[in-house]
Amino acid sequence: MLASDADAGMPPAIRPRPEKTVPKPYGRFLGTRSKLQHTLDRMMQVASPARTVVVLARGHPEAWAQISARDPGIVLVQPRNLGTASGIFLSLTYVRVRDPEGIVLISPSDHVVFPEERYLKEVLYAVRAAEKLPTKPVLLASRPEGPHAEYGWIMPDHQLINFGPRTIRRVKTFIESPEPPLAQLAYASGALWNTCIMAGKVEAFWNLGRRVLPNMMVLFERLTEAIDTPKEAEVLRTMYKRLPCLSFSRDLLEQAPGEAAVMEMIGLTHRS
Repeated sequence: MLASDADAGMPPAIRPRPEKTVPKPYGRFLGTRSKLQHTLDRMMQVASPARTVVVLARGHPEAWAQISARDPGIVLVQPRNLGTASGIFLSLTYVRVRDPEGIVLISPSDHVVFPEERYLKEVLYAVRAAEKLPTKPVLLASRPEGPHAEYGWIMPDHQLINFGPRTIRRVKTFIESPEPPLAQLAYASGALWNTCIMAGKVEAFWNLGRRVLPNMMVLFERLTEAIDTPKEAEVLRTMYKRLPCLSFSRDLLEQAPGEAAVMEMIGLTHRS
């Protein structure tokens, strides 16, 4: 899910025929709302619906039902689920066409952050940090509660800037789902949990993609040229037949850790 300062006017999604698969983000969590609904409500504190992009895979009727109860903003449907890299860059492609100089906030839809009233304050620090560091994505991280191997970890490096009460550091290393001994070492060394919540200039993400995954980005460049033309839908379908299945964390961020910055969230607990 992505919120930006880009203008509205993106094309509506082509709504697919619902199928029966029910991913976990769409089940109820903490009362009457699902993780998806929690995430959408948080993002609406940051940006208006016209500046919010929701990326869905085909065949999730529960998702359509849940977001239709709100104004979900722009909804993009991926022809195939090919991992987080394609989902993130699909949304960035449409934002970039409207506002290449914009700043975006990216959040997974299956995570929980609480207390929610502090969320807005933390992400605004990250957005302002992204303004000061226009070439780097800024990742939000949380203080770990133990050496849990199922989480992704970030090892901070030297300080880049102080922003109010927050210190923004260069990323030294990403560690995605480490084996228990490595998770123990990361915990003992002061590494942080990666929340996968990110803020940054559109071009910071785009240029990082070009450097690390150039073949994939060629396909998104072609989609950029086709947006708002009669060829758009066909280019999108063809692109998703050729795209590799890639993780944004493992296949992009881990390959260029020094190109990103990290900010520890204060007073928030994160769960995935």
